[in-house]
Amino acid sequence: MAELARDINGMPAGDPNKGVLKRFIGSESVQVTVDKGGRICLPEKMAAAAGIQGEAVLVGLLDRFEIWNPERYEKVRSSDAIMAQEAFKMME
Repeated sequence: MAELARDINGMPAGDPNKGVLKRFIGSESVQVTVDKGGRICLPEKMAAAAGIQGEAVLVGLLDRFEIWNPERYEKVRSSDAIMAQEAFKMME
């Protein structure tokens, strides 16, 4: 988040996208705490928006993670597997 905030703050003051990004990200972000067991509590509003009811999938992204509804993640995972082949070629 610090890197994202730095990038947005580095945008020119007159750029209308700067305010839009600050407002959108700020209004959609939620800070969560970790309990003594190392668990986070996903706010109800976020869980509902993601379609999470009971079970969730935690997906690592190298520098962060995402929390998914299992059925939605399987669809994205299938698509990602196809797209990853092309993405790896671009890295060569």
